[in-house]
Amino acid sequence: MGIPLYGTSGTAEFYKANGIRITQLFRPVDEKQPSISTYLNDGLIDMVINIPKTSERNELDDDYLIRRKSIDLNIPLITNIQYAKRFIKAMDKYKTKPLEVKSWKEYN
Repeated sequence: MGIPLYGTSGTAEFYKANGIRITQLFRPVDEKQPSISTYLNDGLIDMVINIPKTSERNELDDDYLIRRKSIDLNIPLITNIQYAKRFIKAMDKYKTKPLEVKSWKEYN
């Protein structure tokens, strides 16, 4: 779809192994650059899909920081895998059709 993708190490490795271009970003606790926190603060990320892979405390805490920053910066956040899959399919299906902005009255 031509959308730039960003991911932390595990996500980036998975996508790269499946032939999908992605830029790897460091987690907030890594305190290294390029950081997901910096990209979020700079407005370089338009939407976050953050689905924890394990229930390990350090991963949950780190994912919380990413989700919290997304919400604080008004960046749309998806945390459910089924919803994320449906959203991506919808984006792909409607990518060639511009979505019209309608007034509320037009829906009645």
